[in-house]
Amino acid sequence: MSGKARSRCEGQQVRPLDCRPGTLISSADHYQRTCSVKGQVFFLQVFHMNKVAVIGSGPAGLSAALALRENGRIPVIFERRDLPALKLLASGGGRCNFTNILDQEAFMSKFGRNGRFMRDALRFAPREWLVSFLETHGVPVQLTDGFYYFPESGRARDILNAFLTASRAVVKTSSEVSEILTENGAVSGIRVNGIAIPFETVILAAGGPAWRGLGSASGLKLAEMLGHTVVKPLPAVAPLLIREDWVKSLAGVSLERARLFMKTGKHRVLETVGSLLFTHEGLSGFSALDLAGDAAAVCAENGDSELFLCVRPEWNREDWALELERWRREDGWKLIRSHLARHVVRSVADMICDLSECYEVKACNLPAVQRDTLLDNLTALPLTVYGAGPMGKAMAMRGGVSLKEIHPATLESRLVKGLYFAGEILDLAGPCGGYNMQWAFSSGRLAGSLRNLHR
Repeated sequence: MSGKARSRCEGQQVRPLDCRPGTLISSADHYQRTCSVKGQVFFLQVFHMNKVAVIGSGPAGLSAALALRENGRIPVIFERRDLPALKLLASGGGRCNFTNILDQEAFMSKFGRNGRFMRDALRFAPREWLVSFLETHGVPVQLTDGFYYFPESGRARDILNAFLTASRAVVKTSSEVSEILTENGAVSGIRVNGIAIPFETVILAAGGPAWRGLGSASGLKLAEMLGHTVVKPLPAVAPLLIREDWVKSLAGVSLERARLFMKTGKHRVLETVGSLLFTHEGLSGFSALDLAGDAAAVCAENGDSELFLCVRPEWNREDWALELERWRREDGWKLIRSHLARHVVRSVADMICDLSECYEVKACNLPAVQRDTLLDNLTALPLTVYGAGPMGKAMAMRGGVSLKEIHPATLESRLVKGLYFAGEILDLAGPCGGYNMQWAFSSGRLAGSLRNLHR
C-alpha cells in the first residue's frame, strides 16, 4: 500500500507524508498523529525530529530522557508495556530503595570484577546528583538504617512522576520495538509496531528478563541483531535453590542475621551477611538474594556447588567452643538444643543438633566427635546449591550485553555508531540495597548526555 496522503499534523500545518507501512517515513519537523490510506488508518505519535529514541521507560530510560531534555532535545520513550516503569514501581515493595551511602570505590566493588566499568557513569551522575534532583523536584528522601535511601513518602511513583515531569518526555506505551535500523554502520531508525521511524541515535535501556510479567529479553535480542555479544542472562537478586530436604522443612522460619559463603577456586570466597528466610525451594532473605547472582554463575559453570551457612556471623569456632564449655559447667543437665535455642530460632537449633547427632544429648555428656560436628555446623553448615531463581522470581539479571563492546566513558556501542546502552541490559549486577537502581539512573544520565555528539 502506498501513496501520498494529506493530513493535518499537531501543529495544524498540512503537509504530504508517505504513509507506506514498514518503510522509513520522510524526515520532517513533525509527524502527523494518524494517517489514512485507502481507508486503513496507521497510528503515529507526533515527533519533533530531535533524532533520539529511548527504548525502555525504567529508571535508566527516565534518566536518559531527563538528560536529553536538559540538552535541548525532546525525549521520546518507547515502552512495550501499557504503562511505564513497572519494575521501578514494584521495587522495594513499592517503596523503591534507589541508592545507598557507599562511596564510589566501595559501591563498584559490590559489582565484582566488572564494577570498574561504572566509574565514568558514577562520576558523571553520583548519588549526590540523584538525591539533589529528587529533593529539588518535590521528592524528599529518607535515610533508613543509616544506609538505604528511600523517598520519604514511601512511594516509588513519586520518583517516576519527578522524572516524567522534569523531562516532559513523550512516553509511547504499547510500542514494541522489533528492530533497530542501521545504515553504513550507524543507527538510522527503529521499527515499532511494524512502522519504521528515522532516528539518528537510539538509547537502549530495555532492561532484562528478570521479574515475571515485568521483564523482557526483547532489548537483548535487539542488541544481538546488531552484532553485540550477550553474556548468558542468569537470575540475580533471587532466592537460592537448595537440594537438602531439611531446609525446605523449615519453610517460613527466618534468621535476623546469618552468613552465607561459597568457595570458588583456592582462595576466593563469596560471602554475604543479612537476614535469611527458609523457603520450600531453598533460601531467601537479603543474605541469599545478595549471593544469588554469583551462585547462579558458579552453578551454571560447575553444576551443584557447596554453600555454607553460619547462623551467628559474629561468632567463630573458638567462640562457640567457649560457649559449649560454659554450658557444660553452668547448666550441664540441660539439653544442648535448649542452650542453643537461646542463640538462634528453636526450630533451627533443633535441626542443627539433629544434623550433629546430639539432639537428645545434655551439655555435660557431649562426646568429642559430636562436639566437633556441632562446632562445624554452627560456623559452616554445608548445603548444596544448584542455582538461583527462577528468572521470573529474580529482581535483577546477571549477564547482558558484553561490556567489552561498550565505551565506558560514553556508553556508546563500539560496533554501531549512535547506539547507546544504559541500565540492567549491560553485564553488571549488584546486590540488594539500591545498587542496581543507582547504576540505572547514573548510566541513563551518561547515555542521555550523548557525549560523543558534543565533542
